[in-house]
Amino acid sequence: MEERDKRRVGEQVEPGGRPKAPGRLELLQRFVNSYNHDLPPDWDRIGTAEKAATWLRRKRLITPGDLVTEADAARLRELREAIRALVIANHGGRPDAAAAAVIRAAARAAPLAVAIDDAGGTALEPAQKGVDGAVATLLGILHEAQLTGHWPRLKGCRQCGYAFFDRSKNRSAAWCAMAICGNRTKNRTYYRRRRTAG
Repeated sequence: MEERDKRRVGEQVEPGGRPKAPGRLELLQRFVNSYNHDLPPDWDRIGTAEKAATWLRRKRLITPGDLVTEADAARLRELREAIRALVIANHGGRPDAAAAAVIRAAARAAPLAVAIDDAGGTALEPAQKGVDGAVATLLGILHEAQLTGHWPRLKGCRQCGYAFFDRSKNRSAAWCAMAICGNRTKNRTYYRRRRTAG
C-alpha cells in the first residue's frame, strides 16, 4: 500500500476493502481509527489540538467557533483508546477495567439528554456544545449500537487494533484484513513453531 493510501486509512480506505459500519456507528468507527498504531505518530488525526479541531469540524461534531485545547485533544485520545479496548474485547474477551473507567469519566463530563420530537420520537442528544458535546455524541452512538445489536460486530483487529465491522455470518472475523494482519499473525506463528521445533 502506498503512503498516500495509508494516510487515507480509516477515512476513505478500509483495509481489505471492507465496508464501513452501518449508520451512525461509522462515525464511532472512524473515531477509533483516527490513529492506527502501525503508522507514524504524526499521522494521528487527533494528535494535537489543531488536528483534533479539524477532524471534529469535518465530522460536524463541533462548530467552527468551538475551541479545542491540548487537554481536550489528550482527553479525546484517551477516550479513543478506551473505546478501542472495548472493540478488541468484542472478540469474546473482557474489557480492561481502566478502559471502562475512562468511558465512565467521559460520560460524567459529557452528559446526554433525551430529546422528544413533535411525533413523540425520542433521541439522545448532547446536553452541551463543544468537545463535551462531541464526546457525548460518540458515547450516544456507542449506546445506540448496543441497543440495536450492532455493537458486538464492531471489533478491533487482533494484530493492530484497527476497528472493523464484522459482517461474517458467524461473526468470526479476527483481523482488519487477512492479507495484512492475518498473514502477519500466521507468519509469526509459523516461525515460532519452526524455532521451537528446531
